[in-house]
Amino acid sequence: MLGVIGNKFTIGKETYHPFAAELHYFQIEKRYWSICFERIKRAGFRIISTAVPWNLHQDNLKHFDFNGYENPKKDLIVFLELAREFGFKVILRPGPWVAGQIKNGGLPDYLFNDSKIFTRDSQGNELSLPEDYGVKSGYLPSYLHSNFQFHLKSYFKAFIETTKNYVHPRGPIFMVELDYETSFGRMLEPGSADYNPDILQLYYGEFLEERYEEVKKLNALYKEKNDDFNQVQPPRSFSNLKANDYPKVFDWFRFREFILNTYLEQLEAIFSSYTVEPLIFRSLYFRKGDLLPAFNLIPVDRAPFLGSNVFPEGNYFDLSVKARFLKSEYGFAFATSFTSGSAAVEPEREKDLAPIKNNARRFYLSAGMAAGFKGMNHYMFVNRDKWYGAPLYKDGTISEGYNLIKKFNLIVTQVGQEDMDNKPEIAVVGNRLYSWLSMTGSETLFSYTQKLVNDTTVGLCRDLMRLKINYGIRENRDFESLKKYKLLFLSSTEIMAEKDQEAIVDLVKSGVTIIMCGVMPKYDENMKDCQILANHYRIKTTVDYHIGTITHKNGTFPGYIYGTIRTTDDSKVKKLVKSGSKVIGVCSTRFKGNFYFMAFDFASGGNHLKLSFVESILSGEKIDSELYCSDPSVDMSFHKDTKRALLYIVAPPPGELSDGFEAGEKEIIIKVDLKRAGFKGTKIKLTNIFADEDEAPIRVTAKQLEEGIPLKVQFPDGFIFVVEKY
Repeated sequence: MLGVIGNKFTIGKETYHPFAAELHYFQIEKRYWSICFERIKRAGFRIISTAVPWNLHQDNLKHFDFNGYENPKKDLIVFLELAREFGFKVILRPGPWVAGQIKNGGLPDYLFNDSKIFTRDSQGNELSLPEDYGVKSGYLPSYLHSNFQFHLKSYFKAFIETTKNYVHPRGPIFMVELDYETSFGRMLEPGSADYNPDILQLYYGEFLEERYEEVKKLNALYKEKNDDFNQVQPPRSFSNLKANDYPKVFDWFRFREFILNTYLEQLEAIFSSYTVEPLIFRSLYFRKGDLLPAFNLIPVDRAPFLGSNVFPEGNYFDLSVKARFLKSEYGFAFATSFTSGSAAVEPEREKDLAPIKNNARRFYLSAGMAAGFKGMNHYMFVNRDKWYGAPLYKDGTISEGYNLIKKFNLIVTQVGQEDMDNKPEIAVVGNRLYSWLSMTGSETLFSYTQKLVNDTTVGLCRDLMRLKINYGIRENRDFESLKKYKLLFLSSTEIMAEKDQEAIVDLVKSGVTIIMCGVMPKYDENMKDCQILANHYRIKTTVDYHIGTITHKNGTFPGYIYGTIRTTDDSKVKKLVKSGSKVIGVCSTRFKGNFYFMAFDFASGGNHLKLSFVESILSGEKIDSELYCSDPSVDMSFHKDTKRALLYIVAPPPGELSDGFEAGEKEIIIKVDLKRAGFKGTKIKLTNIFADEDEAPIRVTAKQLEEGIPLKVQFPDGFIFVVEKY
């Protein structure tokens, strides 16, 4: 059996903590493989991971070499034999795209001799990918093109034939990642890909026919006169759109997701030829600042193993989003590539100019676990070309970070962190339709969407972190499962699917409190009249996007206003916020749960008056934190089981939560109300897992911890305290 049970990998009859170390065998001298394995094992790892680049093992004459005949570094067989000998389980990442500052992302040069397989943009141009830290990335192939698929199947057939006897239960391989952050090479704009004419001819009409069945239904929606589905042309411009353009544009977004999902399904189908299939996972790509992954790559008929990558390019908020989304939406958060060092064009130079210090390592480890990751693949655990700061050098020599990771592994696998949880009472619900809207343009329609999606919704998440209130991130897919939350925050534009509007009404009737921000929906996703929410709550809005003065009972502050509110139910709708004489914030008590509607930028952006307003709304719903820090830029999290707990203190780099400058080091006050946190005990011992051996645990009473204790922190830095009774 292969899977995830109780936040651990189940491999046959054994369970493994989901912590792995990544090394690239082809970038390490073969004579050092054994010493690297020995030191990885000594650091507490039982799982290793590696990329398997296509262009390493197949040359431009299309000859395969997995045995190291031409170069010992290509000997994948010996690498797997050594892994088995050292008792490791193995994760393989055979691509076809593997990234990692490898030429063409791992694709062989000969592919690009055939211009037919290139992805095209809306103007018919071939898409070359930007250099990756000085390494050429080549062109983006058209994933579903038959010529590309032909070569791809040839490669995977050879790869499978080579590795099939090393797959569990015969050998150490238990998991395989197919492709890497499948996302058109991170080209997310709708006009970027894939306008390959062969793909459009083969798939686009078929996709539309599957969706509409009859072309007359499509014509009625698109306001076009097509004789059949193959005659339909895709949209090629996404600016200055009119209302009638949006149904077709939304279908193009859906078609792009269809391409990616079909591509991954085809890759997975190739691997069904394994006698025993490994666990296959997909890595989701998140654009910086987004709450949802760039594409919905989750099949409706099954739930594959999912993960996301964490690198220094994103900030703490982005790291937190990925963990919160995976944990809340799918129950298990795994960082498929968790930063351990940094990429660089000139690693030796960067090592001197911007060295990776242990305080930064503590920050990332604490931040990842605090946000909800229950496992991580340390990328890279061994240095390679274009990389520095890993715990091991390429000859197996240990670096400054080695003992820190070793200590981290030892403690987190002993204290039972996999059984500790912090179930949130609230969730922020993202809407993919609004992400699509924010990537299109109109002179008159939905001009407020980017502000609503990129600032208000994301800004509220930052406010919750400042207030130390635990929250989950969900997508508007399974509304029935959202009933477990006490409060939900959703953004709202003039467009909202009928099923979503009905589900929101049902949630409030069941007792869930909803806070919505934006303007009240008037249309469904096909731009047809749909005012279910407005009619149920007798609340309507008029779009009036501008900057104005916002007034409520606790103060006044400037901000962005999305519209004005009108209500015909004064007995059930309380007016909370105004701009001049116009109402811009209300609360309806019509049903069991409260329904707040805010037609202005609800997030504080660091403004203390606005943050106090957010806090007052949450306190009114009896949502407060058991945690406190004197510095709002320092985050905290508390995970517990019946006997022990882990207290995470996360000090991000300056400016990431505070929106301002922070000192390099300071003393802060932290408070934990253990009773409210559900942790019983009078005398408490706090043991910092990163502390030196001679550093004594902090011994306090529950009362002292509730009143506050001092703690010196750097920025960045992180602490993980084991909380126990004594």
